[in-house]
Amino acid sequence: MARGTAPVPGSLPARSLIRRGRLPRATLVLPFLLLVSACGPDEPLDIRGPTTAVGTAQYFETTDGTRLAVDVYHPAEATGPFPTLLTLTRYRRGLEQASGRPIPTLSDLDRHFLSHGYALVKVDARGSGASFGSRPVEYGRQEVLDGYDVVQWVVSQDWSDGNVGAYGTSYTGTTAELLAAVDHPAVQAVIPGWSDFDAYVSPVRPYGLMARGFIDTWSQLVGAMDRNDREALGAGVRKVDADRRGDLLAEAIEEHTANPDVARMVRETEFRDDTLAAGQTWADIGPLNWKEAIERAATPMLVLVSWMDAGTADGALQRFRTFSNPQNVVVMASNHGGASHASPYTVSDEPLPPLPGVHEQFELRRVFFDHHLKGANNGVSQWPAMRFFNLGEEAFHDTDRWPPAATTSRAFYLDDNGRLSPDSGEPPSEGAEAYPVDTGVTTGNQNRWMTQMGEAVLNLDDRGDMDARMLTYTSAPLTTDMQIAGHPVVSLRLASDREDGSLFVYLEDVDPEGRSRYLTEGGLRLLHRAAGTNPHFETEVPYRTFARSDA
Repeated sequence: MARGTAPVPGSLPARSLIRRGRLPRATLVLPFLLLVSACGPDEPLDIRGPTTAVGTAQYFETTDGTRLAVDVYHPAEATGPFPTLLTLTRYRRGLEQASGRPIPTLSDLDRHFLSHGYALVKVDARGSGASFGSRPVEYGRQEVLDGYDVVQWVVSQDWSDGNVGAYGTSYTGTTAELLAAVDHPAVQAVIPGWSDFDAYVSPVRPYGLMARGFIDTWSQLVGAMDRNDREALGAGVRKVDADRRGDLLAEAIEEHTANPDVARMVRETEFRDDTLAAGQTWADIGPLNWKEAIERAATPMLVLVSWMDAGTADGALQRFRTFSNPQNVVVMASNHGGASHASPYTVSDEPLPPLPGVHEQFELRRVFFDHHLKGANNGVSQWPAMRFFNLGEEAFHDTDRWPPAATTSRAFYLDDNGRLSPDSGEPPSEGAEAYPVDTGVTTGNQNRWMTQMGEAVLNLDDRGDMDARMLTYTSAPLTTDMQIAGHPVVSLRLASDREDGSLFVYLEDVDPEGRSRYLTEGGLRLLHRAAGTNPHFETEVPYRTFARSDA
């Protein structure tokens, strides 16, 4: 028997149907969260125009003597000292043309912070960009510890007022959270956006299956960055100001040749406990591994994620339920980074109300930092612990716990003739269905496991063609409204003529015209069906170890 679970917030009108589809080859479902949150004050937006910034590029040395490349920006109109916001990246902190002329790379969000009196520090992570050293793994222990040295260097500068925060999206969102783990007293708050909580299950091997499309593309991208391939990338990494001839940059790039090929490393480490490099395993990297340090530091976090972005919402819920540090969680139905809508009920390439728009998201971040780094009394202390978007209803709800209070469990059975029948208190009928595997059945190319490479999620509002190729089980029309929230669990018995395989289960809403909308999914590679105990915290859902010893 295999079980799967996933959190799902959504409302189905009384006229709707619930459909559950499954496709054999494996036997586990982990339906994901579909939460959307937006926490923020009710004050008017304060969106200012671009500000003139003063920027410098330089090296500083970590405690082990490795030189890291750093860009520093501060508002030209102000004298300082300033609170400082860090971005710790492996995607190149700055760019330049072949002539050596710097290319402007400050984002609109960066300029928004500058216009509100923050200094910005952008750092090439060890073994990337123009920084020296190598990186045996991503989010490795030494990369995390470098964050302490960066903060120590920042607070020693005359332009720093001694207060530091960190922000980012995706990789830089994860490094923002990891900065909290170093427990430097100057770090007052961090904002991890659409970040990786447990890299093995998201985004590398969801359900124990390698996310080949994402990993291969990402590996090629960072490989080109590490060798500073201008032809492939269209621009080179920015040199520091003192390195006019590029000699130091060339030395740094040479040291990057020790970096592993990410795609090859992923293929060679199939299990969570396989050794990556430097004695580290998948179980050792990422924020999940730093739980005790993050809790000890008690650094406030504003967490931004989406139900439709890989497993970022699932990670946010795990953190929210089990980490004790102060958190405000915002879960949206958006793409990776929040720039487009992703609800199957609202198909749009930009966020539409009530989702916060891009500039509203800027303000959420700015107001949060103003409170924690500047001491502003701006209502942040009254923000809800979590605000989540309810799919179907297309509205936000606040909660201080997950699942929300007053949630009750309801059981349904897969019944004869494709029916999804509510639990009547009587034993369900027994039966079996045969299914020849159809490997062409997918969630489509624009799915939540490809959003991290910039893909929009615009194709989840009509699943009829794929449903026709799966086993489907559909309820009777609902007679009253139903809100779904929490962690759905599916238990299945499966017999197969193969030793391994993959199973996917979809939860869908079917309207009166028969149009089915994707709500969430779960899956499992059968090789990983052994259940175990989470070493970090108790879970409400069956836990898969993904360990070689349990295969």
